[in-house]
Amino acid sequence: MTGYAKVFLMIRFFLLLIFLLSCDSYSVKQIPVEVPAGIVVPEEMVYIPAGEFIMGDAEEPETRGGALVQSGAYFIDRYEVNHEGYKKFLPQHSFNPKKARWPVALVTYAEAEAFCQAEGKRLPNEIEWEKAARGTDGRKWPWKIFIDHPNNGFSGFMPEPVDKRTDWISPYGIYGMGHNVWEWVTDDYMLVGQVEKFKVVRGGLLQTHLTIKFSPTWFRNWMGPEEKLNFIGFRCVKDV
Repeated sequence: MTGYAKVFLMIRFFLLLIFLLSCDSYSVKQIPVEVPAGIVVPEEMVYIPAGEFIMGDAEEPETRGGALVQSGAYFIDRYEVNHEGYKKFLPQHSFNPKKARWPVALVTYAEAEAFCQAEGKRLPNEIEWEKAARGTDGRKWPWKIFIDHPNNGFSGFMPEPVDKRTDWISPYGIYGMGHNVWEWVTDDYMLVGQVEKFKVVRGGLLQTHLTIKFSPTWFRNWMGPEEKLNFIGFRCVKDV
């Protein structure tokens, strides 16, 4: 083997090594949670313990400003409600069978609320949603580290199966908080000078004509409660 061939093989080896190291999957460190004795966590829900967490951001006046906020204990859906689950509540709901695990959308606030109530649950408030998304260390992204959205530069919303992104979960192991559909929560959003009532929505993608970005854990968006849009869905919570 010539010297050039040996050098070429060594370069290929190191490039392959760098590639493999860069592909090492990122896993979100989970907050250890001890479920109290006698409490049974419902299927596909997560137990969030009572306690303080950092809510909002000091540079975002529409939020709690990074204050310590207390929450009680509660259960929250691990995934956004999908088409398959919604059809059990509304048999006439139709969808492409290939998209059974995609988040259900095109539902008003009242329709989302009705689904949760039929399940013995309710829609979350902002405190419950944000704590489940960011944990107790005040992180900006549920998965903590900054990454660019892989579809950045592509114009158009593209939902994904609710259980697809294992590396984009919250520190409590909850999926879809910051990158799939926006989610209805119970809080009202007050706009100065506006008579119309708006509801807060959380956790969707921030899109412009040219960009797609993840929304921070504290970001508050709003929408009229009667709107039915393809980028708004929901998840439920349940009292302990």
